[in-house]
Order: sequence, then C-alpha cells, then structure tokens
Amino acid sequence: MRSAASGSSSSKQWPRKTDCRYSEAMELRATVDVSEAVAGLDDLQKRQIPFALAKTLTGCAKVGQAKVQEGLAGKFTLRNDFTLRSIRIKPAEKKAAVIEADVHTSAISMGGGSGGWLKHELAPDYLLPQEEGGEKVPHAGHEYLAVPTRYLRALAPGIIPTELRPGNLLGAVAGRYTVIERRTKQIQLNRQKIVKGLVFFIQEIGDGHKAIMGRSVTSRIACPFYLLIPEARIKPRLEMERDVDEAVQAAFPELWAENWRQIMARGLRIQG
Repeated sequence: MRSAASGSSSSKQWPRKTDCRYSEAMELRATVDVSEAVAGLDDLQKRQIPFALAKTLTGCAKVGQAKVQEGLAGKFTLRNDFTLRSIRIKPAEKKAAVIEADVHTSAISMGGGSGGWLKHELAPDYLLPQEEGGEKVPHAGHEYLAVPTRYLRALAPGIIPTELRPGNLLGAVAGRYTVIERRTKQIQLNRQKIVKGLVFFIQEIGDGHKAIMGRSVTSRIACPFYLLIPEARIKPRLEMERDVDEAVQAAFPELWAENWRQIMARGLRIQG
C-alpha cells in the first residue's frame, strides 16, 4: 500500500484541489498544485523548482508518516513496534521525471538468493484490509479464527500474554481435540494445562459454533474465552489515505515557503 505526494504546475489554483484515488496496486495519491506558487518567477529562479519541490514533498511525506504512526496506538493493540516501523517513506528525487514522495507500508524481511541472504520489502498483509475492509479467514492450515471474548479481556485487558493465546491453550495436544463427552459435548484436551488457575477445553455453544472454554480448577462453571468462527468481517479503520492527504495539504504551503526562503537566502547558488 502506497500513498504518494506529487507536485504539478498544470493547474491555475493552488493548493485547493486534492486528487485521491486507488490504483490497481493500492496507491493513494495526494496531488498538490504549485502553479500559483511558481507564478512570476524568472528563469533563474525556475531552475531551482525541482530542488525546492523535492525537498518540500519529502518533508510532506515525513509529516504524513508521523501522522499515520501517531494514530496507530489508538486504532490497534500493538505488541511491538513492527507495525510502526512498517509505515515508511520514499524521498522525492529532484532529477526524476515525476517528482513525488511516497508514504507506504513495507516490512523488511531476509530471504535467500543466488548471492546469499538478500533484503526484501514486503507489505504487511494485515494492513491492506484495515484500510479497505474485507474478509478475514483462517490461514496456515487452521480451521477457525479465535476471537477473544469479554471474559478473556477481563483477564488480559491489554496485550494478550503468550500463555493465554489460543495456540498455547490448545497446545497440550497440538490443536487436535480428543475424548468427546456425550452429555456435555465437551471436546476434552489430553494433558490439560492449568493457566492462571484455569483449565481449558473446546465446547459447542448455542449457535452451533465452538468456543475455547475456561473454568477454575475448583469450579464446574465455565465461560467462553475465545469464539471459534470460520471467518470475520474486518471494518476499515487504518485511514491512511485520509491522514496522509490531510497532512500533505496542511504541511505543503509552509514547507514550500520555508524551503524557497532558504534558496533565496543562499542567492540561488544551489547546483543542479
């Protein structure tokens, strides 16, 4: 997923119009008009436009990146800084045919190549649905999605600790459930673990779905800690397109003015 800020001098208004669109490759593009900003410049000054524009758009990209990153903690439960570091920028180049700076999602991974270990950029697959919405389905051979319930959240209100994650609770038999008790329809786990004073098992609940149930070792009353469902609808909440566009439109005039002031103060001695 990418968001790019580019400069154009083809329109007569600046910077009122914003053109945001999705391309096939999920590119979010915020276009800023600079025609009014460069009107009246002489030929010597116009030679500095690529430098000023590249520097300004790179600054806009950094502002957009910061705004997206600042909003992550309020939208997602972050276990580490992986998602934060996945919001990256590509600086603008003054000699490029199209001067633009990117704000995009990307994660660096290491993989083998013909010459040894190589770095690869991979977009985190969970961020695109968070921007557009979509269906979440099990992967890696799993049959269900495990959705935490309020009982689990009461026990672990923040980041779910490793010991309370589904894979650990069901790890006694590597996710294979055995010994179905006919009366209660409980699918018991061999060699059940005791986690925080609780034992866990799989049980069918009223709507025909299964749940990971937990009960105290001293009680027979069990509560659902995870609902096991075949798929789930993801609501869009990343709002990266909106955040980057707002940041670009707000930051561009001030950054452009400051960068141009610096150029003028140096007596237009910037070399191309």
